[in-house]
Amino acid sequence: MNRIDLITKAVAIIVILTTAGCVSLGSKFQPVAIGDQSKAVVIFYRPADLCNITDPFYISANKKNVAALGNDAYTSVTAEPGNYTITITNIVTRFTNYHQGRETFDFEAGKIYYIKYHRICKLFAPDINFVDAIEENTAHKELVQMGYTKPMIESLSNPNRY
Repeated sequence: MNRIDLITKAVAIIVILTTAGCVSLGSKFQPVAIGDQSKAVVIFYRPADLCNITDPFYISANKKNVAALGNDAYTSVTAEPGNYTITITNIVTRFTNYHQGRETFDFEAGKIYYIKYHRICKLFAPDINFVDAIEENTAHKELVQMGYTKPMIESLSNPNRY
């Protein structure tokens, strides 16, 4: 193998690795309607960021895996009404007690919720992570360019019990 072939392959690998998390191949976002009024619709999304650009982030609800989202991706599920703790992990923290963000939400029947995972990247300090409920108009503006990712489950049916 000559030197030019080696450099070409190295550049190709770098390009693939750095853009893999940026590309979302699913269909672009379209506003949703609630089909079953006895459930909520929950849309989880992750805007593009340069932190962990190639890593998916894993969303779980009450310790049950929901989806793995790359950059500029969203997914949607239905949910039984109730209280859910949403936790975000990455490929490393997924198997530990650490997480990238955690928040608790009360989902009511007949409503649509937009849950956004976003972060502020720090060069010489830990990143700041957020899991927030976002207002519908703001969420629609952010979601319009994102691609759909199929969830691991179609419905959340395990609300917290008190």
